[in-house]
Amino acid sequence: MKTKITLILVLFSLLAILPGAGVSAQSNTDRPVVVISAYTPFSTPSRGQDFTMAVYFHNSGMKAATNILIEFVPGQLLPRDNGGTQMIYQLISDETKSVSQKFTVSPDLWGVYVATMTVNMEYSDYDGNSYSDSFTLTVDLNVPAYVAATPTPTPTAGPIFQPQLVIDSYSTDIEILQPGTSFELFLEIKNLGNAPAQAVSMVMGGGSVEINPEGTPQPGISGGEGEFTNFAPLDSSNVKYIGDIAEGEAFKASQRIVVNVSTSPGAYSLKYSFIYTTESGEKVVDNQVITLLVYKMPSIEVGFYQDPGPIYANQTNFLPLQIVNLGKQSVVLGNMTVAAQEAYLENNSALVGLVDAGFYFTLDVLLTPNQPGPMDIQITVNYTDDFNQPRTYSTVLTVEVLEAMPIEDWGPDGMENWNEGSGSQIPIDTDILGTETFWQKVLRVIKGLFGLDSGSSSGETQFPDYESGEGMLDSGVINLP
Repeated sequence: MKTKITLILVLFSLLAILPGAGVSAQSNTDRPVVVISAYTPFSTPSRGQDFTMAVYFHNSGMKAATNILIEFVPGQLLPRDNGGTQMIYQLISDETKSVSQKFTVSPDLWGVYVATMTVNMEYSDYDGNSYSDSFTLTVDLNVPAYVAATPTPTPTAGPIFQPQLVIDSYSTDIEILQPGTSFELFLEIKNLGNAPAQAVSMVMGGGSVEINPEGTPQPGISGGEGEFTNFAPLDSSNVKYIGDIAEGEAFKASQRIVVNVSTSPGAYSLKYSFIYTTESGEKVVDNQVITLLVYKMPSIEVGFYQDPGPIYANQTNFLPLQIVNLGKQSVVLGNMTVAAQEAYLENNSALVGLVDAGFYFTLDVLLTPNQPGPMDIQITVNYTDDFNQPRTYSTVLTVEVLEAMPIEDWGPDGMENWNEGSGSQIPIDTDILGTETFWQKVLRVIKGLFGLDSGSSSGETQFPDYESGEGMLDSGVINLP
């Protein structure tokens, strides 16, 4: 019995000393874990001085981390240039990436040998889980030894030779940029520094220089983390190699760009980074921002809503005009005006107002041309663009004006071969002119009562003799002008 009890106690003792016995070991296999693996100041700064520090972030978890937002909290070290906020798009498992941040040591640190700074970090995984961490960095400071002041001559500072690339001007090959528009952007880059810039690369959307853990810049250029929400490169990547730009030299570059179809009208900034090497071998990044305006112009069409038919000179004709909104949104239009040369127009102006998508506005214009031949109908519609600037939509409709319809001459067989203004004469019945006597009229009335022929004695219309001129007025004709 004692032997059995002893064996049981030995078994419990072995279970107690086994690693992880009775306790579930927590692992990082189910989440990303992003830590600061190292950080390297490029120099030992003093109070009030600027310096640059490389910070390395490592994912020690087994899942990828995305949208890593890094915030350098201002304190004893003050972040410069970007407000202390940087972004890493992704860190897969066991991957390390670095960011370079410029700082200024607070001028209030008197006699302090180290400075501390807090780094806040937020990130997520592809399952939508969010994580946050906070770290404290410590940087050694250079505190100069106190030396009694002695009168010394003031040294003259020597010139600093440094390139400086700026975008001096820019333009586009299309005046009005709209969602879905592809265009060519022309940039004029100028070196305003006092030294040449070597191996210049232009990065649309912003770029940076990769830095290894020792703080040494790498030959490659990082341009895949730029901003491409509203503008994206077309026909080539966002990185373009330019070459060397001497002191004071200007260089012209271009970039094919497309405007995102989901972009709303407005003013948008576009970032460009110029990465180059100085004569001393230092890698430098100059960041520039330009502004592009995106419009949403009305898509309208002006034409006839039905066939206007033949149009004759010196006659009033009907022009059935309409404006159709072909866009996907409603538009507000101003005055619609119709004009033409050598013509008289009526009802040729109207205020259009709101036109819904797919609907139309009609205007019926009366046109009296002065002469036959082709005639251009000029139609103008006023409106205001997205930046409250007045604009005009204009189009031209061409119509053919015909000769006025002829009036045929009158002859013995009726109204034939008569032309207005030709001096011809219209014959009329002699009874109308009163050449019939009173008793002849009474006789015809009596004949009519008995059902007999009550016509005039001649029974036909009297026509003038055009050759002799007899009867041109007295025989019952009217001279026409």
